[in-house]
Amino acid sequence: MKKIISIFLFLIVFTIVSVMILNSGSGNNTLYLLNWGEYINQDLISRFEKEYNCVVVEETVTSSETMYQKIVSNTTSYDVAIPGDYMVTKLTNEGLLKPIDINNPELPNLHQNDMFVDELVKIRDKYNFSDEYSLPYFWGAYSILYNTRYEETEKVIQENGFNALFNRDLFKEDVKIGMYSTARWTLSAYLMSQNLDPNTEDFDTQKIVSAIKSANIDVWGDDQLKRQTATGKLDLAFTQLGDFFDGLWLSLEEGLDVNENGETGLDALSFNVNVPKNTSAFFDAMVIPRTSKNYTLANQFINFMLEPQNAYENALAIGYCPTLNSVVNLYQEAAKNGKYYYENKENPSRSVSMQEFIDKYPVYLNPLVNSDIEQVTLFEPKTADYMTLCETIINQAKSNVATGSNTGAIICYTFTGVVSLSIVSYVSYSIYRKHRKKKNAR
Repeated sequence: MKKIISIFLFLIVFTIVSVMILNSGSGNNTLYLLNWGEYINQDLISRFEKEYNCVVVEETVTSSETMYQKIVSNTTSYDVAIPGDYMVTKLTNEGLLKPIDINNPELPNLHQNDMFVDELVKIRDKYNFSDEYSLPYFWGAYSILYNTRYEETEKVIQENGFNALFNRDLFKEDVKIGMYSTARWTLSAYLMSQNLDPNTEDFDTQKIVSAIKSANIDVWGDDQLKRQTATGKLDLAFTQLGDFFDGLWLSLEEGLDVNENGETGLDALSFNVNVPKNTSAFFDAMVIPRTSKNYTLANQFINFMLEPQNAYENALAIGYCPTLNSVVNLYQEAAKNGKYYYENKENPSRSVSMQEFIDKYPVYLNPLVNSDIEQVTLFEPKTADYMTLCETIINQAKSNVATGSNTGAIICYTFTGVVSLSIVSYVSYSIYRKHRKKKNAR
Protein backbone atom coordinates (compact mmCIF):
# COMPACT_ATOMS: atom_id res chain seq x y z
CA MET A 1 0.00 0.00 0.00
CA LYS A 2 2.83 2.39 0.92
CA LYS A 3 4.48 1.62 -2.42
CA ILE A 4 1.30 2.51 -4.29
CA ILE A 5 0.96 5.77 -2.35
CA SER A 6 4.61 6.65 -3.06
CA ILE A 7 4.14 6.04 -6.78
CA PHE A 8 0.94 8.11 -6.74
CA LEU A 9 2.66 11.02 -4.97
CA PHE A 10 5.60 10.82 -7.38
CA LEU A 11 3.25 11.09 -10.36
CA ILE A 12 1.53 14.13 -8.84
CA VAL A 13 4.83 15.89 -8.15
CA PHE A 14 6.13 15.01 -11.63
CA THR A 15 3.00 16.43 -13.27
CA ILE A 16 3.15 19.66 -11.28
CA VAL A 17 6.84 20.18 -12.03
CA SER A 18 6.27 19.47 -15.75
CA VAL A 19 3.47 22.00 -15.95
CA MET A 20 5.59 24.59 -14.12
CA ILE A 21 8.45 24.06 -16.56
CA LEU A 22 6.16 24.39 -19.58
CA ASN A 23 4.56 27.55 -18.27
CA SER A 24 7.78 29.15 -17.14
CA GLY A 25 9.47 28.74 -20.49
CA SER A 26 12.70 28.27 -18.56
CA GLY A 27 13.99 25.72 -21.05
CA ASN A 28 16.38 27.61 -23.30
CA ASN A 29 15.49 25.44 -26.31
CA THR A 30 11.77 26.29 -26.40
CA LEU A 31 10.20 29.37 -28.00
CA TYR A 32 6.59 30.25 -27.22
CA LEU A 33 4.90 32.01 -30.13
CA LEU A 34 1.54 33.84 -29.82
CA ASN A 35 0.09 34.20 -33.29
CA TRP A 36 -3.02 34.31 -35.47
CA GLY A 37 -4.28 31.09 -37.05
CA GLU A 38 -2.66 30.04 -40.36
CA TYR A 39 -0.43 33.11 -40.28
CA ILE A 40 3.02 31.62 -40.68
CA ASN A 41 4.70 29.20 -43.07
CA GLN A 42 5.07 26.01 -41.04
CA ASP A 43 8.06 24.95 -43.16
CA LEU A 44 9.90 28.00 -41.85
CA ILE A 45 9.14 27.01 -38.27
CA SER A 46 10.57 23.55 -38.94
CA ARG A 47 13.72 25.07 -40.42
CA PHE A 48 14.13 27.44 -37.49
CA GLU A 49 13.78 24.55 -35.04
CA LYS A 50 16.42 22.58 -36.91
CA GLU A 51 18.81 25.52 -37.29
CA TYR A 52 18.62 26.57 -33.64
CA ASN A 53 18.07 23.11 -32.14
CA CYS A 54 14.86 24.23 -30.45
CA VAL A 55 11.13 23.65 -30.30
CA VAL A 56 8.56 26.29 -31.27
CA VAL A 57 5.29 26.06 -29.37
CA GLU A 58 2.67 28.09 -31.25
CA GLU A 59 -0.60 29.25 -29.72
CA THR A 60 -3.17 30.93 -31.96
CA VAL A 61 -5.90 33.47 -31.21
CA THR A 62 -8.54 35.36 -33.21
CA SER A 63 -7.99 38.93 -31.99
CA SER A 64 -5.37 41.36 -30.73
CA GLU A 65 -7.48 41.83 -27.61
CA THR A 66 -7.10 38.13 -26.79
CA MET A 67 -3.35 38.44 -27.29
CA TYR A 68 -3.33 41.34 -24.83
CA GLN A 69 -5.25 39.38 -22.20
CA LYS A 70 -2.94 36.38 -22.53
CA ILE A 71 0.17 38.52 -22.20
CA VAL A 72 -1.23 40.41 -19.20
CA SER A 73 -2.33 37.21 -17.45
CA ASN A 74 1.30 35.97 -17.56
CA THR A 75 0.21 32.32 -17.39
CA THR A 76 2.48 31.40 -20.32
CA SER A 77 5.92 32.83 -20.99
CA TYR A 78 5.37 34.01 -24.55
CA ASP A 79 8.65 34.89 -26.25
CA VAL A 80 7.26 36.39 -29.46
CA ALA A 81 3.79 37.71 -30.29
CA ILE A 82 2.37 39.19 -33.51
CA PRO A 83 -0.38 41.66 -32.51
CA GLY A 84 -2.06 44.32 -34.63
CA ASP A 85 -0.69 47.86 -34.82
CA TYR A 86 -2.98 49.53 -32.26
CA MET A 87 -2.34 46.73 -29.79
CA VAL A 88 1.40 47.21 -30.26
CA THR A 89 0.88 50.80 -29.12
CA LYS A 90 -1.12 49.69 -26.09
CA LEU A 91 1.43 47.05 -25.09
CA THR A 92 4.28 49.53 -25.51
CA ASN A 93 2.57 52.28 -23.51
CA GLU A 94 1.83 49.88 -20.66
CA GLY A 95 5.42 48.65 -20.48
CA LEU A 96 4.50 45.09 -21.48
CA LEU A 97 7.18 44.70 -24.16
CA LYS A 98 10.92 44.16 -24.07
CA PRO A 99 13.08 46.12 -26.52
CA ILE A 100 14.23 44.16 -29.57
CA ASP A 101 18.00 43.77 -29.85
CA ILE A 102 18.16 45.83 -33.04
CA ASN A 103 21.82 46.82 -32.61
CA ASN A 104 23.14 43.27 -32.30
CA PRO A 105 25.68 42.80 -35.14
CA GLU A 106 25.02 39.05 -35.11
CA LEU A 107 21.38 39.70 -36.06
CA PRO A 108 21.72 41.82 -39.22
CA ASN A 109 18.07 41.55 -40.31
CA LEU A 110 16.96 43.59 -37.30
CA HIS A 111 18.66 46.80 -38.36
CA GLN A 112 18.90 47.13 -42.15
CA ASN A 113 18.81 50.59 -43.71
CA ASP A 114 15.58 51.35 -45.57
CA MET A 115 14.34 47.87 -44.79
CA PHE A 116 10.59 48.63 -44.87
CA VAL A 117 8.53 49.92 -47.79
CA ASP A 118 8.21 53.72 -47.88
CA GLU A 119 4.44 54.02 -47.45
CA LEU A 120 4.52 51.80 -44.37
CA VAL A 121 7.39 53.82 -42.90
CA LYS A 122 5.43 57.06 -43.38
CA ILE A 123 2.43 55.65 -41.54
CA ARG A 124 4.55 54.28 -38.70
CA ASP A 125 6.30 57.62 -38.36
CA LYS A 126 2.96 59.45 -38.34
CA TYR A 127 1.78 57.34 -35.39
CA ASN A 128 5.17 57.32 -33.62
CA PHE A 129 6.03 53.63 -33.93
CA SER A 130 9.59 52.61 -33.13
CA ASP A 131 11.60 49.65 -34.43
CA GLU A 132 12.92 49.31 -30.90
CA TYR A 133 9.75 47.54 -29.76
CA SER A 134 8.10 46.23 -32.92
CA LEU A 135 9.11 45.11 -36.40
CA PRO A 136 6.35 44.81 -39.06
CA TYR A 137 5.36 41.32 -40.20
CA PHE A 138 2.63 41.88 -42.83
CA TRP A 139 0.54 44.90 -43.74
CA GLY A 140 -2.36 46.00 -45.91
CA ALA A 141 -5.43 48.21 -46.09
CA TYR A 142 -9.12 47.80 -45.33
CA SER A 143 -10.93 47.27 -48.60
CA ILE A 144 -14.07 46.18 -50.40
CA LEU A 145 -14.17 42.73 -51.96
CA TYR A 146 -16.75 42.56 -54.74
CA ASN A 147 -18.22 40.19 -57.30
CA THR A 148 -18.39 41.31 -60.93
CA ARG A 149 -21.66 39.61 -61.97
CA TYR A 150 -23.32 43.05 -62.11
CA GLU A 151 -21.55 45.61 -64.32
CA GLU A 152 -22.52 48.50 -62.04
CA THR A 153 -20.91 47.12 -58.87
CA GLU A 154 -17.33 48.10 -59.62
CA LYS A 155 -18.27 51.63 -60.72
CA VAL A 156 -20.44 52.26 -57.65
CA ILE A 157 -17.66 51.11 -55.34
CA GLN A 158 -15.00 53.17 -57.11
CA GLU A 159 -17.14 56.30 -56.87
CA ASN A 160 -18.51 55.82 -53.35
CA GLY A 161 -15.99 53.76 -51.40
CA PHE A 162 -17.23 52.30 -48.12
CA ASN A 163 -20.54 54.14 -48.52
CA ALA A 164 -21.47 51.42 -51.02
CA LEU A 165 -21.76 49.03 -48.07
CA PHE A 166 -24.36 51.16 -46.31
CA ASN A 167 -26.42 52.76 -49.09
CA ARG A 168 -28.37 50.35 -51.26
CA ASP A 169 -29.91 53.24 -53.18
CA LEU A 170 -26.61 53.56 -55.04
CA PHE A 171 -27.36 50.28 -56.85
CA LYS A 172 -29.97 49.45 -59.44
CA GLU A 173 -29.67 45.74 -58.70
CA ASP A 174 -30.67 44.02 -55.47
CA VAL A 175 -27.09 43.44 -54.31
CA LYS A 176 -26.12 41.15 -51.45
CA ILE A 177 -23.84 42.75 -48.85
CA GLY A 178 -21.53 41.12 -46.31
CA MET A 179 -19.93 42.61 -43.21
CA TYR A 180 -17.46 41.29 -40.67
CA SER A 181 -18.97 40.58 -37.26
CA THR A 182 -16.02 42.36 -35.63
CA ALA A 183 -17.78 45.32 -34.00
CA ARG A 184 -15.00 47.88 -34.31
CA TRP A 185 -14.47 47.06 -37.98
CA THR A 186 -18.13 47.65 -38.73
CA LEU A 187 -18.22 50.95 -36.85
CA SER A 188 -14.98 52.09 -38.50
CA ALA A 189 -16.28 51.13 -41.95
CA TYR A 190 -19.36 53.28 -41.38
CA LEU A 191 -17.32 56.24 -40.09
CA MET A 192 -15.02 56.04 -43.12
CA SER A 193 -18.08 55.81 -45.38
CA GLN A 194 -18.98 59.28 -44.08
CA ASN A 195 -15.39 60.52 -44.66
CA LEU A 196 -14.75 60.59 -40.91
CA ASP A 197 -11.67 59.46 -39.00
CA PRO A 198 -12.35 55.88 -37.84
CA ASN A 199 -10.82 56.81 -34.47
CA THR A 200 -13.29 59.62 -33.71
CA GLU A 201 -15.55 59.24 -30.68
CA ASP A 202 -17.68 62.24 -31.60
CA PHE A 203 -20.70 60.59 -33.18
CA ASP A 204 -24.43 60.03 -32.66
CA THR A 205 -24.83 56.43 -31.50
CA GLN A 206 -28.49 56.09 -32.46
CA LYS A 207 -27.88 57.59 -35.88
CA ILE A 208 -25.21 54.98 -36.56
CA VAL A 209 -27.44 52.16 -35.32
CA SER A 210 -30.19 53.38 -37.65
CA ALA A 211 -27.79 53.69 -40.60
CA ILE A 212 -26.38 50.19 -40.17
CA LYS A 213 -29.88 48.78 -39.70
CA SER A 214 -31.10 50.44 -42.90
CA ALA A 215 -28.18 48.92 -44.81
CA ASN A 216 -29.89 45.53 -44.35
CA ILE A 217 -26.62 43.60 -44.22
CA ASP A 218 -27.32 40.18 -45.75
CA VAL A 219 -24.51 38.24 -44.08
CA TRP A 220 -22.61 38.95 -40.87
CA GLY A 221 -19.54 36.74 -40.85
CA ASP A 222 -15.78 36.49 -40.95
CA ASP A 223 -13.47 34.48 -43.18
CA GLN A 224 -16.33 32.90 -45.14
CA LEU A 225 -17.20 36.31 -46.64
CA LYS A 226 -14.37 36.04 -49.16
CA ARG A 227 -15.59 32.70 -50.48
CA GLN A 228 -19.22 33.82 -50.61
CA THR A 229 -18.19 36.87 -52.64
CA ALA A 230 -15.94 34.87 -54.94
CA THR A 231 -18.77 32.43 -55.71
CA GLY A 232 -21.41 35.14 -56.23
CA LYS A 233 -23.46 34.54 -53.09
CA LEU A 234 -22.45 38.08 -52.06
CA ASP A 235 -21.86 41.09 -54.29
CA LEU A 236 -19.66 43.13 -51.96
CA ALA A 237 -18.16 42.79 -48.51
CA PHE A 238 -15.84 44.63 -46.14
CA THR A 239 -12.44 42.97 -45.98
CA GLN A 240 -8.70 43.26 -45.53
CA LEU A 241 -6.40 43.00 -48.53
CA GLY A 242 -4.84 39.86 -47.13
CA ASP A 243 -8.21 38.12 -47.10
CA PHE A 244 -8.70 38.96 -50.77
CA PHE A 245 -5.36 37.47 -51.77
CA ASP A 246 -5.98 34.42 -49.61
CA GLY A 247 -9.34 34.02 -51.38
CA LEU A 248 -7.65 34.53 -54.74
CA TRP A 249 -5.25 31.65 -54.16
CA LEU A 250 -8.03 29.35 -52.93
CA SER A 251 -10.11 30.22 -56.00
CA LEU A 252 -7.25 29.25 -58.30
CA GLU A 253 -6.85 25.99 -56.39
CA GLU A 254 -10.58 25.24 -56.74
CA GLY A 255 -10.76 26.10 -60.43
CA LEU A 256 -12.92 29.19 -60.08
CA ASP A 257 -10.73 30.89 -62.69
CA VAL A 258 -12.53 28.97 -65.44
CA ASN A 259 -15.64 30.86 -66.53
CA GLU A 260 -18.71 29.71 -68.46
CA ASN A 261 -17.07 30.73 -71.76
CA GLY A 262 -14.14 28.42 -71.12
CA GLU A 263 -11.76 31.32 -70.47
CA THR A 264 -9.08 30.87 -67.82
CA GLY A 265 -6.72 33.01 -65.79
CA LEU A 266 -7.04 36.02 -63.53
CA ASP A 267 -9.32 37.87 -65.96
CA ALA A 268 -11.77 34.96 -65.83
CA LEU A 269 -12.25 35.32 -62.08
CA SER A 270 -15.56 36.92 -61.15
CA PHE A 271 -14.37 38.95 -58.16
CA ASN A 272 -11.96 41.77 -57.42
CA VAL A 273 -10.92 44.20 -54.69
CA ASN A 274 -10.94 47.98 -54.24
CA VAL A 275 -9.05 50.14 -51.74
CA PRO A 276 -11.27 53.23 -51.17
CA LYS A 277 -9.96 56.79 -51.24
CA ASN A 278 -10.59 57.15 -47.52
CA THR A 279 -9.31 54.03 -45.80
CA SER A 280 -7.30 52.72 -42.91
CA ALA A 281 -4.06 50.82 -43.28
CA PHE A 282 -2.98 48.13 -40.84
CA PHE A 283 0.08 46.10 -40.00
CA ASP A 284 0.87 43.26 -37.64
CA ALA A 285 4.26 43.34 -35.97
CA MET A 286 6.59 40.97 -34.15
CA VAL A 287 7.18 41.94 -30.53
CA ILE A 288 8.85 40.42 -27.47
CA PRO A 289 6.45 40.41 -24.49
CA ARG A 290 7.68 41.00 -20.96
CA THR A 291 6.67 37.40 -20.30
CA SER A 292 9.60 36.13 -22.39
CA LYS A 293 12.05 33.84 -20.61
CA ASN A 294 14.03 33.24 -23.76
CA TYR A 295 15.07 36.68 -24.94
CA THR A 296 18.01 35.51 -27.07
CA LEU A 297 15.99 32.93 -28.95
CA ALA A 298 13.17 35.45 -29.41
CA ASN A 299 15.51 37.88 -31.17
CA GLN A 300 16.95 35.07 -33.26
CA PHE A 301 13.44 34.09 -34.35
CA ILE A 302 12.53 37.64 -35.42
CA ASN A 303 15.84 37.95 -37.25
CA PHE A 304 15.15 34.60 -38.99
CA MET A 305 11.67 35.68 -40.12
CA LEU A 306 13.02 38.97 -41.50
CA GLU A 307 15.72 37.28 -43.55
CA PRO A 308 14.66 38.29 -47.10
CA GLN A 309 14.32 34.80 -48.58
CA ASN A 310 12.44 33.54 -45.53
CA ALA A 311 10.15 36.56 -45.54
CA TYR A 312 9.52 36.03 -49.27
CA GLU A 313 8.56 32.39 -48.74
CA ASN A 314 6.35 33.40 -45.82
CA ALA A 315 4.53 35.99 -47.94
CA LEU A 316 4.00 33.47 -50.76
CA ALA A 317 2.53 30.95 -48.34
CA ILE A 318 0.28 33.30 -46.36
CA GLY A 319 -0.77 35.78 -49.06
CA TYR A 320 -0.55 39.01 -47.07
CA CYS A 321 1.36 42.02 -48.34
CA PRO A 322 5.12 42.03 -47.62
CA THR A 323 6.63 44.79 -45.50
CA LEU A 324 10.27 44.52 -46.62
CA ASN A 325 11.74 46.30 -49.64
CA SER A 326 13.99 43.28 -50.14
CA VAL A 327 10.95 41.01 -50.49
CA VAL A 328 9.30 43.39 -52.97
CA ASN A 329 12.51 43.16 -54.97
CA LEU A 330 12.38 39.36 -54.85
CA TYR A 331 8.83 39.41 -56.25
CA GLN A 332 9.91 41.71 -59.07
CA GLU A 333 12.96 39.54 -59.77
CA ALA A 334 10.78 36.43 -59.86
CA ALA A 335 8.49 38.17 -62.36
CA LYS A 336 11.41 39.05 -64.64
CA ASN A 337 12.68 35.47 -64.47
CA GLY A 338 9.33 34.03 -65.54
CA LYS A 339 8.47 32.46 -62.20
CA TYR A 340 4.91 31.48 -61.37
CA TYR A 341 2.62 32.95 -58.75
CA TYR A 342 0.39 29.90 -59.20
CA GLU A 343 1.50 26.88 -61.21
CA ASN A 344 -0.88 24.19 -62.45
CA LYS A 345 1.23 21.40 -63.93
CA GLU A 346 -1.79 19.32 -64.96
CA ASN A 347 -3.30 22.21 -66.89
CA PRO A 348 -0.54 24.74 -67.74
CA SER A 349 -3.03 27.13 -69.34
CA ARG A 350 -4.39 27.82 -65.86
CA SER A 351 -0.97 28.76 -64.45
CA VAL A 352 -0.53 32.41 -63.43
CA SER A 353 2.88 34.01 -63.86
CA MET A 354 4.28 36.30 -61.22
CA GLN A 355 4.32 39.12 -63.78
CA GLU A 356 0.60 38.64 -64.48
CA PHE A 357 -0.11 38.69 -60.78
CA ILE A 358 1.72 41.90 -59.86
CA ASP A 359 0.48 43.65 -63.02
CA LYS A 360 -3.13 42.72 -62.24
CA TYR A 361 -2.88 43.51 -58.53
CA PRO A 362 -0.30 46.26 -57.87
CA VAL A 363 -1.93 46.73 -54.44
CA TYR A 364 -0.26 43.51 -53.32
CA LEU A 365 3.24 45.00 -53.29
CA ASN A 366 1.93 48.45 -52.32
CA PRO A 367 -1.54 48.53 -50.71
CA LEU A 368 -1.62 52.33 -51.04
CA VAL A 369 -0.48 52.50 -54.66
CA ASN A 370 -3.69 54.13 -55.93
CA SER A 371 -2.96 57.75 -56.78
CA ASP A 372 -6.46 58.90 -55.81
CA ILE A 373 -6.19 57.86 -52.15
CA GLU A 374 -7.00 60.95 -50.09
CA GLN A 375 -6.77 59.88 -46.45
CA VAL A 376 -5.06 56.99 -44.68
CA THR A 377 -5.29 56.31 -40.97
CA LEU A 378 -4.40 53.57 -38.51
CA PHE A 379 -6.75 52.30 -35.83
CA GLU A 380 -5.72 53.76 -32.49
CA PRO A 381 -5.93 51.88 -29.18
CA LYS A 382 -9.25 52.37 -27.39
CA THR A 383 -10.56 51.88 -23.88
CA ALA A 384 -12.64 48.91 -22.80
CA ASP A 385 -15.66 51.22 -22.56
CA TYR A 386 -15.25 52.23 -26.21
CA MET A 387 -14.99 48.61 -27.33
CA THR A 388 -18.14 47.81 -25.33
CA LEU A 389 -19.89 50.71 -27.06
CA CYS A 390 -18.90 49.25 -30.44
CA GLU A 391 -20.42 45.90 -29.46
CA THR A 392 -23.59 47.60 -28.23
CA ILE A 393 -24.02 49.56 -31.46
CA ILE A 394 -23.59 46.52 -33.68
CA ASN A 395 -25.73 44.24 -31.52
CA GLN A 396 -28.55 46.78 -31.58
CA ALA A 397 -28.25 47.09 -35.36
CA LYS A 398 -28.26 43.31 -35.75
CA SER A 399 -31.18 42.75 -33.40
CA ASN A 400 -33.25 45.38 -35.14
CA VAL A 401 -32.55 43.79 -38.50
CA ALA A 402 -33.34 40.36 -37.12
CA THR A 403 -36.62 41.60 -35.70
CA GLY A 404 -37.61 43.05 -39.05
CA SER A 405 -36.71 39.89 -40.91
CA ASN A 406 -38.80 37.78 -38.54
CA THR A 407 -41.96 39.84 -38.91
CA GLY A 408 -43.60 37.17 -41.07
CA ALA A 409 -42.81 34.48 -38.50
CA ILE A 410 -44.23 36.60 -35.69
CA ILE A 411 -47.45 37.19 -37.64
CA CYS A 412 -47.68 33.48 -38.40
CA TYR A 413 -47.23 32.52 -34.73
CA THR A 414 -49.80 35.10 -33.66
CA PHE A 415 -52.34 33.88 -36.23
CA THR A 416 -51.76 30.26 -35.20
CA GLY A 417 -52.28 31.19 -31.56
CA VAL A 418 -55.54 33.01 -32.30
CA VAL A 419 -56.87 30.10 -34.38
CA SER A 420 -55.90 27.58 -31.69
CA LEU A 421 -57.58 29.65 -29.01
CA SER A 422 -60.73 29.94 -31.14
CA ILE A 423 -60.88 26.18 -31.67
CA VAL A 424 -60.43 25.49 -27.98
CA SER A 425 -63.14 28.04 -27.14
CA TYR A 426 -65.55 26.52 -29.69
CA VAL A 427 -65.00 22.96 -28.42
CA SER A 428 -65.42 24.08 -24.82
CA TYR A 429 -68.64 25.93 -25.65
CA SER A 430 -70.02 22.89 -27.54
CA ILE A 431 -69.32 20.61 -24.58
CA TYR A 432 -70.94 23.11 -22.26
CA ARG A 433 -74.13 23.25 -24.41
CA LYS A 434 -74.41 19.46 -24.60
CA HIS A 435 -73.98 19.20 -20.84
CA ARG A 436 -76.64 21.87 -20.27
CA LYS A 437 -79.13 20.11 -22.60
CA LYS A 438 -78.69 16.83 -20.76
CA LYS A 439 -79.20 18.59 -17.43
CA ASN A 440 -82.41 20.28 -18.65
CA ALA A 441 -83.71 16.95 -20.01
CA ARG A 442 -83.53 15.47 -16.55
